[in-house]
Amino acid sequence: MTDTTLPAPATVWPPTSARWVVTAVFFAFALGLGLWAGATPTLMHRTGLTAAGLGLALTLHAATYIAAMTGCGWLSRHVAPRRMLLVTLPLHALAFLLLFTADSSLVLTLGLVLVGATAGSTDLAMNTEGTAVERELGRPVLTRMHAAASAAFALGAMLGSLLATGAGTVWCAVLAVGVVLPVMWALWRLGPRAVALPDATLRAAPGGLPSGVLLLGAVLGLTIAAEITASMWSSKYLAEQAAQLAAFAGAGSAFFTGSQAAIRFFGDPLRRRFGDYRLVMASLATAACGFTFVGLCEGFGPALFGFALVGLGTACVVPCCFAMVAARSPHRAAAALGAASLLSGVVRLPTPLFLGAMATAWSDAAAFLCIAVGLLVALVLFAVAGAAPRGPAPQRG
Repeated sequence: MTDTTLPAPATVWPPTSARWVVTAVFFAFALGLGLWAGATPTLMHRTGLTAAGLGLALTLHAATYIAAMTGCGWLSRHVAPRRMLLVTLPLHALAFLLLFTADSSLVLTLGLVLVGATAGSTDLAMNTEGTAVERELGRPVLTRMHAAASAAFALGAMLGSLLATGAGTVWCAVLAVGVVLPVMWALWRLGPRAVALPDATLRAAPGGLPSGVLLLGAVLGLTIAAEITASMWSSKYLAEQAAQLAAFAGAGSAFFTGSQAAIRFFGDPLRRRFGDYRLVMASLATAACGFTFVGLCEGFGPALFGFALVGLGTACVVPCCFAMVAARSPHRAAAALGAASLLSGVVRLPTPLFLGAMATAWSDAAAFLCIAVGLLVALVLFAVAGAAPRGPAPQRG
């Protein structure tokens, strides 16, 4: 019997279309962040923002990011993630307008804080929607959505530096907004979810979250801390390893993100073949080996290999953990993701300060070895989380 409360069939796309629309959301979301990464030196020079000021601004950015993810987890009890995206994604684009047109360090810092807030809320909503699409299709698709985000970030970083130095940072804002507009149109055309859990059922769901959700949040935090280390600390380390190759110091981040994006593209077939649990266990071990290799083997070439190994190892951990968190609490997926993200943020927020302290007191290599130990701790926590009761397996819609 047809539910007359649903939109007309002409406005509701099948789950396969939803998959590509949500993938486009991931792409549009990450492109702006990549443009910022590429334009950072130009913006710092124009506004007079110092390195210390940038560190403070990025810390505030991370704090608002985490707070927004947590808050949207609570808000999801009242607003569907797909509808939430129709608000958060355009706000995310508008925040980049302020960021890329900033003419003072104060405005630039404010722009970063606003980008953190809109990025955190969009991140939570799009991952919740991605896990829902995955359940509808009955097969893994979330990893390739994250692959689209990785590719968009890399593309944005390259375009950001080119546009900022050649045409001006305002064109970065134009590109960020221009990509979001067609994605918004496609998301609006997608309409509300055709099969949704009634609000009464949501309110009747148990108030607490499974213990495995918090363990997975800690795993996420330790993994993202490792990603931050590879992307932000590799260039400094490589420049010290070979001063004559300082111009190519960014290769460490490129090798890391490149291998991560490549593995994420094939991540969903790997998830189907091996399952999330075995894939994450092997991935965390691989990432730990990568940081151990960087810490113990000196030289520019070995470091590049180690960072590529880290990218290979971390590629599938975050999307797999997001999917597992949603499966542990299927009636409150967004709230569960918000709780896991809060714990993840608490774990990863002090990472830059920790790396700086370790590098000053000991060495970069010692800091990398500590990150390897953190990944081994994540492996143990994930093994414990894997023993917790699991949610129902995805059903074909």
